[in-house]
Amino acid sequence: MVLELAKPRPIWQIMFSTHHTDVGLLYLITSLAFLFMGGALALALRLELFFPGPQFIADSMTFNRIFTVHGTTMIFLFILPFATAVGNYFIPIMVRYKDMAYPKLNAIAYWMIPPSAALMWLGFSDFTWYATPPYSVISAPAPAADMWIFGLKILGVSSILSSINFIVTIMKCKHPDMSLGQVPLLGWSFLSSSMIVLVAIPTFAAALLMLLTDRLGVSGFFDPTVGGDPVAYQHLFWFTFHPEVYVLVIPAIGMMYEIIPRFSRKPIFSYSSGVFAFVLLAIVSFSSWAHHMYATGMSFTEKTVFMVGTLAAVPASAMHVFNFLATMWGGRIRFATPMMWSVGGIALFFSAGAGGVVNSAMPLDFITHDSYWVVGHFHLFVFGTIAFGSLGYLYYMFPYVTGRMYNEKWGVIHFILAFIGAVMVFFTQHVLGLFGMPRRIFDYPPFPEWIAMNQIASIGAMIIGVSMVIFLVNMVYSTAKGKPANMDDPWGLGGKYYYPYQRKNPHH
Repeated sequence: MVLELAKPRPIWQIMFSTHHTDVGLLYLITSLAFLFMGGALALALRLELFFPGPQFIADSMTFNRIFTVHGTTMIFLFILPFATAVGNYFIPIMVRYKDMAYPKLNAIAYWMIPPSAALMWLGFSDFTWYATPPYSVISAPAPAADMWIFGLKILGVSSILSSINFIVTIMKCKHPDMSLGQVPLLGWSFLSSSMIVLVAIPTFAAALLMLLTDRLGVSGFFDPTVGGDPVAYQHLFWFTFHPEVYVLVIPAIGMMYEIIPRFSRKPIFSYSSGVFAFVLLAIVSFSSWAHHMYATGMSFTEKTVFMVGTLAAVPASAMHVFNFLATMWGGRIRFATPMMWSVGGIALFFSAGAGGVVNSAMPLDFITHDSYWVVGHFHLFVFGTIAFGSLGYLYYMFPYVTGRMYNEKWGVIHFILAFIGAVMVFFTQHVLGLFGMPRRIFDYPPFPEWIAMNQIASIGAMIIGVSMVIFLVNMVYSTAKGKPANMDDPWGLGGKYYYPYQRKNPHH
C-alpha cells in the first residue's frame, strides 16, 4: 500500500504539539543536529593529534574544552535523545495506546534539552565530562563549570520525566488484551533502561549539587583542602554512569530486535531470553561501577567484588548476541541497510565486550588504566554498538516517519565507510593504549609508533566524517524527493514475519 503523501505541516505545529509522534520528531531532529555538532568536535581533536605538537588548537585548555563538550554532547545530547525519539514515536503504537501516558510532561521533558544544551555549549567548560575533583572544585574556571553543572541537572530531570512516562505507558496504558509477555522486545528495552534511570540519576544529581556547593565555598564534600574526599565523587559518579552505559546500549539492542527478525524473515529465536537478559542487565548494571576505580586505592577484596560484578554482565550480553545469531541462522537474510548496520553493530559489540572483560580484570586494568585502550574500548562500545544500532533503526523507521524511501545504494556506502572508519579509529586506539599513550593529552612525544597510529586513527575519523555527510544528504534529499514507500512492505521482504505498526502515521 503506497499512501498519498500529504503536504508537510508547518514546523511550528510540530513544535507546539504534545502528540507522541511530534515530540518524537523533535527529539530526533535535535539528536541528529547534536550528532553532527559533536562529531565536528571529534574531528577537530583527531586532526590536532595527527602530528605531535600544536597544530591548530592553541593550547591544552582549548583542547580540553573541545574534549569536554564533545563527550557531553555525544552522550547526553545525541544518544539519549535519539533513544527517547524512538521510544516516543513507536512505544505507544506498539502497546496500542493513543499517546504517551503524560503527553504534556513528555513535551516538557523535551523542552528541557535546548536550554541545558545552550548552557553547556555557551560555557564550553574544560574539566572533561567526568568533572572530577579536586580540579572541578578548586581550579575549573567559572562560570563555564557552573553552567555545565546546571545543564546536566536539567538534563537529569528531563531523563527522569521521560523514564516515568515510558514506565507508566508500558505498564499501565497498554491495550487490555496485551499482557507484558506480548510487549515487543523494544518495549522491554525501554522499560528496563527507564528503571535504571530512576535508580541511578538521583545519585548523580546529588553529586552535582554537592559539587556546586563546594565550588560556591559553602561545603567541602570533595575539596581535599578542607578535609573533603575527591574519591567519594568518583563513587557517586560511577554509581550513575556505569549503569548509564546500559541505559544507552539497552535501547539500541531493542532496536536490533526489531530489525534482525524482520530482515532474517524468521521470528526471534527466544523472546523470553531477550526479556530475561534485559532485566538481568538492568540489575547487574549496578554491580560494577567501581571497576573504573581500581587505581584509587581500594582493597583487594573490594576490587574482587567489583570484578565479579562486572563479569556478571557478560552472560546477559552474550544471551542477546546468541539470540541474534540464532535468529539469523537458517534465515533468508536480506542485507538491506538497516540489517547491515545491525550485523555490524553485533560484531563491534562483541569486540567492545571482549575489551571490557580485559578492563574488569585487575592485573590487566592496571596496564590499560587511563590509556588510549580505554578510549578505544569506550568508543567502540558507544559508536560501534549504540550508534550503529541507532543509525540502523533510523534507516528502518525512515519510511514509516516520512512515507518515502531513502536511497539504498548510498545507505550501504554510508555503512561500509563508517564500519571501515570505526575499525581504523577504535581498534588502533586499543593498540595505542598498549603502547603506553595516555588518554586526554593535547600533545605527545614524537615516537614513530604513536605518530603512525594516531595518523591511522585520524584518517579513520575523517572516513567516518565523509560517511556522515553522505548520510545527511541522503536523509535530507530522500525526505523531500524520495520514492514513496510501500507501507505494507517497504523493503519487499514479504512473508508472515512482517511486524506492522497498526496505527496510521498522522504525517502521511
